[in-house]
Amino acid sequence: MVRRLSSLALISLAALLGIAPAHAQVSDNCVIAFNGIEAERIDSLNSPLELDTKDTLIFAGTDLTGTRSARLELIIGPITVESNSSTYATPEQDFLATISLDDVSPYSIGLFRVEGETDGCSAAVWVRVSGRFPLATLIGLTALGLALGGITGQMGAVASRRRWARSAAALGGIATGAGLTLIGQQFGRLQVSYPSLAGVTIAVGGLGFISASLFNPTIRERRRERRVLRPDPRYEPAPAPEAVAAEPIPQSVASTAIHDESSQTSITESPTEPLPQPAPPRGPYWCYVMAPTDVFDLIDHTRTVAELKPGNWYLAKRTLGGWAHVVADEKVEGWVAEGAIHPH
Repeated sequence: MVRRLSSLALISLAALLGIAPAHAQVSDNCVIAFNGIEAERIDSLNSPLELDTKDTLIFAGTDLTGTRSARLELIIGPITVESNSSTYATPEQDFLATISLDDVSPYSIGLFRVEGETDGCSAAVWVRVSGRFPLATLIGLTALGLALGGITGQMGAVASRRRWARSAAALGGIATGAGLTLIGQQFGRLQVSYPSLAGVTIAVGGLGFISASLFNPTIRERRRERRVLRPDPRYEPAPAPEAVAAEPIPQSVASTAIHDESSQTSITESPTEPLPQPAPPRGPYWCYVMAPTDVFDLIDHTRTVAELKPGNWYLAKRTLGGWAHVVADEKVEGWVAEGAIHPH
C-alpha cells in the first residue's frame, strides 16, 4: 500500500510539474510493439514495461509503407543510448532494433523513456528496469552523494544562524534536488527531466529557506525590531500629556513674611525666585530619549529585545534601582537605564 501511494504521489507530482506522458504515435499503416507488447499499452507512467537487467529491449513491428531504417533510443535525462543492432525483412516492411540492458545497468536502472522510430511511424513508451540495487549504479552513487552533500549543507546553514543562512539553505537545495530527482529515477518512480529537476529543487530549496527563517533567532529579532522602529501608522502612540499651567501667585501671598521663632528672623518669599524642581516621577509617565537606547528583556537582562529611538514618546511604567520599566511596543516591554530617558 505504501509503495502504491508513493508511486501515485510521484506520478501526481510529475503531472503537476508538466511532465507529459509518452504517447504512442502509431498510424494505421504501422504495427509497433516493445518486447511483444503493443506500444499503446505501455505509453503511460501508470503502466510502464517491466524488464530485468538481463533482458533485451526489443523494438519491432511492421511498417506497411516500407522502411529502410529503424532506430531505438533509451533516454536517461540528457543522455541517450541508441540501439546497437537492427535487421529488416526482405520486403523491407518488418523492422527490428534492440538494446541490451545488461550493458546499461552498470550506469543506470529505473524509469526510462524509450523512443522508437522508422521512416513512416514512431512511438514513445515508458520502461522500468530492475534487477540491481538502485544506489549501486554510477548514477545512483552520484545521486546519493549530491543528496547527502546538499542536505548537509542546508542543515549547516540553518544551524549557523547567520544572516546568509536563508540564501545558503536555498542554494543547497540545488544539489539536494538534483540528487533526490536522480534517486527517484533509479528507484523507478520519477523520470529525469528539466521540469522534474526544477520542481524538486524549488521544493527542497524553499523548505531550506523556510527552515532557516524559523530557526534563526537573529532574523526573528530583526523583524521584531523593525516592527518596533516602524510601528503601524494606524496605531499611533497616544500624545504625551500636556503640562498643567501654574496659576499666578497673588502678590499679597508672595510677599508674606514668615517668622522663624528659633532665629527670630523674617524670610520674605519673592515671586521671582525659582521654585524647587520636582523629583523624577516614580510611577507611570511619558518619556523620551536623546540617543538610541537598548531595551533589555524583563527576565533575561542580558538579551536585547528592542531599541528606543529619539523623536518618539514611550511609556515608563515604573523605576527600580536605576532602571525603568518601559513599553517599547504593543507587545514588547523591557528595562532601560533610568539615566538614558527623560521624563515629560
